[in-house]
Amino acid sequence: WCPEQWDGKPVDEKPLFYQGVEEFSEGVLMGLTNEVQAIRKKMEEMVPGLDLRDGCTLHEWYLDSYAGQMTDDSSLRMCMNTNPGYHGLTHPCQDADHGKFMPDLKYRYLTEDVPTGMCFNKGLGEILGVPMPMTDKVL
Repeated sequence: WCPEQWDGKPVDEKPLFYQGVEEFSEGVLMGLTNEVQAIRKKMEEMVPGLDLRDGCTLHEWYLDSYAGQMTDDSSLRMCMNTNPGYHGLTHPCQDADHGKFMPDLKYRYLTEDVPTGMCFNKGLGEILGVPMPMTDKVL
C-alpha cells in the first residue's frame, strides 16, 4: 500500500499479509529492524553495562518464536511466507465498489501499532541522534 507498489485503485482480492511479503516489503521491514538495532547499539554504548541483546532483529525473533514451524527460515521473507500459522491471512481491507477492496487505514495495525511502536522508535532515534530514514519513509 505505497506508491512504489500500488496505484491507489481498489484491488480484486485482499492481498496476503505475511505470506504476501515480497522483496520490496522485506526491504522495508529489514530497514526498520536495522534502525531499531542502531538504537539498541547506541543505548548500550551510552550506558555501561546495559544489555539489550533481547532486542533482537525481526528475523531473529521469527527464528526464536517459530523454530521448526517454518519450512524455510533462510530469510525474514521466507520465515513470514512459510509460517503455517499465517496461512491465508490477508491485509485488513474494506469493501470497495463492485466486489473490490481498499486498505482499511483505521485498522489497529495503524491506529495502535504506529503510535505506540513506530512513533516511539522515531522519537528515541531523534533523542539519541540515530538516523531513521526508513521509519521516516513509512510514517
